[in-house]
Amino acid sequence: MNGFLLLDKPAGLSSAGCVYALRKILEFSKIGHCGTLDPLATGVLPLCIGEATKFSNYISDQSKEYCVEILFGVQTTTGDLEGEEIYNEPYKLSLDDLEACIPNFLGNQDQMPPMYSAIKIEGRPLYYWARKGVFLKRKSREICINDIEILSHEENKVTLKVGCTKGTYIRSLVEDLGVSLSTKATVSCLRRTKVGLIDEARLVGLDALKEDYKQSIVSPDFLLAHLPELHLDEIDAKKIRNGQRVDYNTPQEINGIVRIYEGKGLFLGIGSVDSSNTLSPKRLLSNQAI
Repeated sequence: MNGFLLLDKPAGLSSAGCVYALRKILEFSKIGHCGTLDPLATGVLPLCIGEATKFSNYISDQSKEYCVEILFGVQTTTGDLEGEEIYNEPYKLSLDDLEACIPNFLGNQDQMPPMYSAIKIEGRPLYYWARKGVFLKRKSREICINDIEILSHEENKVTLKVGCTKGTYIRSLVEDLGVSLSTKATVSCLRRTKVGLIDEARLVGLDALKEDYKQSIVSPDFLLAHLPELHLDEIDAKKIRNGQRVDYNTPQEINGIVRIYEGKGLFLGIGSVDSSNTLSPKRLLSNQAI
């Protein structure tokens, strides 16, 4: 069993919890997820099964898109409604002020991860320390917010569509937006609507998987369509399978990570092409999986 499932993650369940649930449904242990979502969040959560776990990083590294509902005038310990409320004051949102401050959050920037996150320090995720009342020094991360669009707004509430790179914490963005508007802010609803080329159209819920999961599994290379592809003859394909590098002459200017195929359609895995057109294997399917 090798491939991906495109789960519509339900609210109230962690990404790890979704993996545990799927292991019970499939009665199969080699399952992982491609990019953590908060328990409050819903939406696109790719799950990798069997040999597809070799490619999980190349899925989670892609850009993301979110729809986030923000409640202004409220602050919680976690940055969303899962946490304990520590601030609540009436606030009337000015759409003009919001539109004026949004450009300040676009582009490359350093962002401080929240304490309630899965980043590990001293072998434990930050949320472990936060629950114990220990707040550790964190390093900021370079991220890029490509786009912020206002979808709807009310007196103290707004819904935004945010396009961003991997590693962006929407809760941190929301809290920073609150500060820029001289108030507090928290996430009241969050949905991930895209991971790279994957959108909501092919998502499947956990309940549907309990009835028939086999028809929902997509091939290991399906989620790697953003990578260039190279096709090898039988001789070079055998060398790659044996861990050898091969020279690949092509009119295309390809450099970096690629999908590797034998002939027209047999997916072997992924490799890397350097400036001298040398192809090196990186993550290959086992012969049993091909």
